[in-house]
Formats: sequence, structure tokens, C-alpha cells
Amino acid sequence: MAGGTSNKPASQLMAEANKKAKSAGGLLSRIMGAGSSATEDARALYVQAGNAGKAEGDYPTSVEAYKRALDMSTEDYEKAQMYEAIASSYKMFDVPQAIHPLTRAAETHMSQGKWTMAAQTLEKVAELYEQLNDLDNMMKCLKEAHRFLKQEGQKAGANRVQKKMAETLALQHEYIRAQQEYEEMADKTKDDPLLKYGAKDYWLRASVCALCIDVENANTALNRYLSDNPLFEERSLEVKLLRQLIAAVEEQNKEAFLKHIEDTPLSPLRSDRVFRSLADDIAKKINGDVDLK
Repeated sequence: MAGGTSNKPASQLMAEANKKAKSAGGLLSRIMGAGSSATEDARALYVQAGNAGKAEGDYPTSVEAYKRALDMSTEDYEKAQMYEAIASSYKMFDVPQAIHPLTRAAETHMSQGKWTMAAQTLEKVAELYEQLNDLDNMMKCLKEAHRFLKQEGQKAGANRVQKKMAETLALQHEYIRAQQEYEEMADKTKDDPLLKYGAKDYWLRASVCALCIDVENANTALNRYLSDNPLFEERSLEVKLLRQLIAAVEEQNKEAFLKHIEDTPLSPLRSDRVFRSLADDIAKKINGDVDLK
């Protein structure tokens, strides 16, 4: 970030920046043609004051300093930097206030055609909405980020964002939409030499989403995945686990259902927040008010 760091306290740097900014706007400076240089110096001092405020943990001061630097910024890349710096400081004491400047940073990247940077910034905006439990706006940001990454050929990034979308839908109990996202991810990755081994996990999760609806949907989905994709076959650990879970639900055996999860060699699933949430949703329905058969 332009402006660097300084050993001076934020308050001193702010005072120096204010003095320099005042002189930059003076009549004599404009006549002598020194206004532009003084403005650049003032901007650099405001950035240093913002950095110093962060270092001191004085985030309101850093926000104010970065805002003044933003007002003096002329280049789009400088404005984007300041918007992100403002948001970064706001996140430390007022998360809702961080959304607007971070969104403006994303819009600035878009105006420059920097789609990957815009997508990465939108992911950060989505994280803020997630903290505020505003999942609708979170999904809007993720969808736009996914579109930008997809159009730029950023496969890994697009998959990362789409996975987050699927997980969010699953946690919202939007099982059909989550299943569709996982299916799409599996279809996109199954033929990719670097990503194809992740496809089995996506089919597993899509099938579990279907099981959250009922056994018939789960069996239909699983059989379709098996018939369409040689990579996903009966001997795989994922399919064995799914067969066990579906059978336990058909038998209305909650104890067996939970034991299959605890005993699976696919150990990462046991600590996976989204998978556990889906499994808990299914377990609650076994011998409960909803018949999954």
C-alpha cells in the first residue's frame, strides 16, 4: 500500500497530513504549481497515519485517515486499495460499516476489468454478510464471484466459491438446491486430471442432500450417479457409506445410522461441519415426525 509505515504515532501523522493537505489547497501553492505534489505528500501521510492507527489498535483513527487518503486518490487502483483498507479497519469494530467500502472496492475492480480481483473481493464481502447472518446477500455475492471466476477460467477458484454456495444452501436446509450445486461441481471436475478425485466427495454430499428429503430421492440420485460415472462405483468408500446410511434410514435405525458415520474410513467427514449438519438433520427425522421412507 502506498504510504508505507512510520515510527511516528497516528495522531502526529494525522496532524502532519492535515497541515500538508491545507497547504496543498492554498492559493500560493496553486499559483506556484506545487499543489499536486503537496496533495500526493498529504495522501501518503494519511496512508501512513492509517497504518499507524492499525498498528496501535486505534481503528476509528485508521478509518478516518484512510478516508482522507481516498478523497485525495486519483487512480482507480489507489481508490480500490483505500476502500479495502477502510473495510479492513471497520471489520475490527463495526462489521456492518465494512460492507459498503469493500463493495465499492469490488466495483472499482470491475470498472477496470479486473474480474479475478473483483471476485476475490466479493468473497470477502460474502464473509461479512455471513458474520451478520445475512445469507441472502451472502449468496448474491458468491454467485457473482463464481460467475467472474468461471468466465476467467479460474477453475479452482470457481469450485471453491461454488462449494461455499452449496454448503450455505445445505446449512439453510435448501437440500434440492444444495444437491444441484454439488452435482454440477462433480460433473465439472470428474474429467479434470487435477480435480477429478474430488468428484466422489461431491456425489456423496449430493446424495446425502437427497437423503435429507427421503430415501426414494437418495436411491434415485445414487443410482444415477453410479450409472453415469465410472469413477463413482460400488467398491468406493463413498458408495459403501451411502448404502449403509440409506439402509439405516429405511430400517428406521438411528443408532446404526450414527455408528456408520463414526466408523467410516472417510474420517474427515466426522469433523466436517456441513456433513455433520446434514447427518443430524437426517438422524432427527429417524423415528421422528418426518418419515424419510
